[in-house]
Amino acid sequence: MPWLKALLVALPLALAGGWATWSNTARIDELRREVEQLDARGRAEGDAFVATLSRADAERQLATLDRRKEAVVALAGARRNRLLGVLLLVASALAALAVRAGQRVAAEVAEDGGLADVPPRA
Repeated sequence: MPWLKALLVALPLALAGGWATWSNTARIDELRREVEQLDARGRAEGDAFVATLSRADAERQLATLDRRKEAVVALAGARRNRLLGVLLLVASALAALAVRAGQRVAAEVAEDGGLADVPPRA
């Protein structure tokens, strides 16, 4: 029963951290595949531009590079969010330990008769 309060503090943090880590790991995998596909398509469009010197090929390559840039920014955000999820998991463990330490201190103070022997401060 002494761990109940610690669990009540740590469980929401752990659930949020686990969800953030799990969902962003899946998103990172999707975004990595998208970036790889956009890289391949950009190279192909670049080769087509070099072969034909067509303005349409250059515009398609620029559009692909813009989309790749957006995907890389989203990938960085997903990595950041995954790291925050891991940090939340660590924080939940630390919060549980802090609550448990506070409970132990309170139990020792109560066992020693409380603070009744301490004279009041002036």
